[in-house]
Amino acid sequence: MKHLLPKLPHKWLIFTVTATGTFMGTLDGGVVNVALPVMAKQFGADIENIQFVVSVYLLVITCFLPIFGKLSDMYSRKKMYLGGFLLFGIGSLLCSLSGSLALMIVSRALQGLGASAMMANAQAVIAKAFTGKDRGRALGGVGAVVALGSLAGPAVGGFLIQHWGWPSVFWVNIPVCLLGIWRGVQIIPRFNPIAKVRMDIAGAGYFLLGSFLFLFALNEGPSKGWTSPLLLAAFALCVVFFMLFLRREKVSKTPFIGLSIFNIKAISYGYVVAVLGFMAIFTNAVLLPFYLTDIMHLDPVQIGLLLLPFPAALAVASPVSGVLSEKYSARFITTAGLGFVLCGALLFAFIGDSPSYAYIVLAQLIMGTGSGTFQVPNNNTVISAAPKNKLGIVSSVNALARNAGMIMGIALSVAVYAAVQGAYLRAGAAAQSAFLHGYQAAMFFGAALAVAGGVFSLRRE
Repeated sequence: MKHLLPKLPHKWLIFTVTATGTFMGTLDGGVVNVALPVMAKQFGADIENIQFVVSVYLLVITCFLPIFGKLSDMYSRKKMYLGGFLLFGIGSLLCSLSGSLALMIVSRALQGLGASAMMANAQAVIAKAFTGKDRGRALGGVGAVVALGSLAGPAVGGFLIQHWGWPSVFWVNIPVCLLGIWRGVQIIPRFNPIAKVRMDIAGAGYFLLGSFLFLFALNEGPSKGWTSPLLLAAFALCVVFFMLFLRREKVSKTPFIGLSIFNIKAISYGYVVAVLGFMAIFTNAVLLPFYLTDIMHLDPVQIGLLLLPFPAALAVASPVSGVLSEKYSARFITTAGLGFVLCGALLFAFIGDSPSYAYIVLAQLIMGTGSGTFQVPNNNTVISAAPKNKLGIVSSVNALARNAGMIMGIALSVAVYAAVQGAYLRAGAAAQSAFLHGYQAAMFFGAALAVAGGVFSLRRE
């Protein structure tokens, strides 16, 4: 018994290091979004160009997740995670010194590489440090940290920009990175790989190019138009690269991902549930602020306050879901979470043109509760089913499923909204009526995704 006592606090110290990286990554997203208008003015960039500061970061993170996951199975997971901290810090420094939009985009890509290395390994580090029921609590804690970072981001960003200008939103990352690296060196064990794993360079390259082209096309579709020659070419090339990837996976002696992991029902179904769940949640991420602006005519402060209930509920629901997953079936908790998402989406679908603030807050709380409730047990199910020598790649593909779901949810919901809105405008409807019909169609789309995610959740073992 005496031997076991030191291990309990130590694993939670490991959690604090991963939580620091997670908090910094989510905080950074919020503070940079607030800084975009100021940066656009200084660089002389329009909205279409300045948005690459955000999109290149997200694209790099998502596309490189499996590569860093594979590398963590090959080498020390500790070195890979702390290397991500270092890259993120260097990228942040370069961002703060950027004098042009081009240099800012390159620096954000480097930041994205660092964030990807951390995200690819965070769940794997927790999975190695925590076993049994404590793993659910730790993953729930990560969900709470994500929510707190989302809550703090806009406020911190606004304060920093007002007092020290937009470069300060990147300065704040540097001491956090140094602290995380220093503590990580002391606390995180080496977590050496159990078996020798090799990287299939060709397979990794095909997967990277296919993923980038697919996500780029989805990300740019709403602004450039889905029939743009550039986007059609990107979709066609992504199909070619994914076909080459699948062929390579079948013939390679050391496949990049190893399609055999998809034969494990808990993993394959967990990935599908993650994609569908995050798509459902993010159908409202872009459209709600426009609804609050164009239909309700609220100012930025009021909009910010009405957006806060979602991350607040997420912060509470995530650890609660982690505790519940210790006692009850993960698939039922995951399905219940998606049920909350369904209810929230339907509330927004029938919101009308003059809802009360209480109605919006309630819908946001329900959506946030659903998000926090479904994520934790679903993540736990996936990483618990991972073969020991593929923990890194399994957890990184799980993160890839999450990020891809976010991007697809935003892109496809905007496409549904635009198509329905355009149809009503062509039929002679008023602008507000067309907006509301388009918004309702997008929310019905989100509700359908939540139902599909719940069905897959229930069908897994």
